[in-house]
Parts: sequence; C-alpha cells; structure tokens
Amino acid sequence: MNRYRFIIKILIILVAFLAQSMLFGSISFASVRPNLLLIITALSGFMIGEKEGIWVGFVCGLFWDISSGELIGYYALIFLIIGYFNGRFHSLFFDEDVRLPLTAVAVSDLVFGLIVCVTQFFLRGRFAFGTYLFRIILPELLFTVLVTLMLYPLIIRYSRFAYDFEQRRSGKFV
Repeated sequence: MNRYRFIIKILIILVAFLAQSMLFGSISFASVRPNLLLIITALSGFMIGEKEGIWVGFVCGLFWDISSGELIGYYALIFLIIGYFNGRFHSLFFDEDVRLPLTAVAVSDLVFGLIVCVTQFFLRGRFAFGTYLFRIILPELLFTVLVTLMLYPLIIRYSRFAYDFEQRRSGKFV
C-alpha cells in the first residue's frame, strides 16, 4: 500500500467516525444509528483483502474505543477480527454485484452485535437477549445495510480511482 492510499484511508475513517458520532448521533432511527466504521472495515476487508481488513478494522476499533471511554483495545480486537474474516472472502468480490458486499456488512453487523451482547451483557448477568436482539441488533443491522446501499456507489468509485491512481504512479497503466 502506498502512502497516498494510506492517508486517504485514514481520512475516510476519520470522516466516518465524525459522521457516526456527530451527524448520526443526532439523527437516530429507533434509538440506533448506522455503524459507519463497521461498513468501512467490512468493505475494506471484502474488497481489498485480509491485511487491509485487519489494519482498517484495528484503526476503526481504536477510534471506537477512544470515543467510548471504556477499555482500550476491546472494539479494536472485534473490528480487527471482522476485517480479517471479511478479507478471507476477497476472492468472491465483484464490484458490479452489490448483494455480496451487503451480505458481508449485514453478517458483520450481526456478529458485532452478538459479540457485544455476549461479552458486555451476558457476562454481567443480564440475559435479556430477545430485547437486545429486537431493539438494538436488528434495527442497527437494517439501518447499517440501508446506509451501505446508499454509500456503495461512492465506495466503488473511490476504489476504482485509487486503483487507477496506483497503476499510473507505478507506470503499469494500460
């Protein structure tokens, strides 16, 4: 990965973090908001590969850790794992097909919600799984998938631009 793509990816993560915490913090639907950092993590892994998913997931998780004020590294580990497993399915990615990336984001959001539910609620003796599933996990999943559907054309456009830019800089442009 070159320096320009790294800087642009960090800026994208920062903008998504600010939008998630400020913009979508005030525009919540059913008291949940879309998980933009998860969208970036899942799609980075799915579109580019395991290594990209790991480092993007780690950075997104660190942003979430810093904003939550809880244990540093908890969300970084969860996002890192999600980025890695999405990267494992990189060979299935075709940018014309929107169903697989939407499925990857949906499954990632479901796994994220379940991991948080188990580690933060079940281990503390709170066993209201149905309430958590129907009031938080599934509405957030639907909202996140809807936002992914709206952002996907922009993400594909950026991905094609970044690829073309790297090819021109390396002199391999055909």
